Amino acid sequence: MPHGFWGLGWGEVVSLFTLIMVIANYIKSGVSRTAHESNRKDMEDLNSKLTDFKINVSELSSLLRQLNRDLANLTKRVDKSEDEIEKLKIDMTKVKEHLEGDNYDNNH
Repeated sequence: MPHGFWGLGWGEVVSLFTLIMVIANYIKSGVSRTAHESNRKDMEDLNSKLTDFKINVSELSSLLRQLNRDLANLTKRVDKSEDEIEKLKIDMTKVKEHLEGDNYDNNH
């Protein structure tokens, strides 16, 4: 009758179990360390990309502010040009009326 597992004595079973646990713990810590290192690198990459994104958003925001200023200035210029065109139309109408009045006076 065996006095342990698989024909081994209890001392041998405990030693084998301890060896298996040490190897499992070593593998677990290696995987954990690798995962931690990989996670750290991923976080650094993400942080770098977020920083780049913030810079790009800031530049885009600045460009949009400048575009809005330029558009406001252009709108003012267009409005001023429209006012000037209206004044010219009125002046042209007055000149036509004056010339037609002169032609009417000369023909009669």
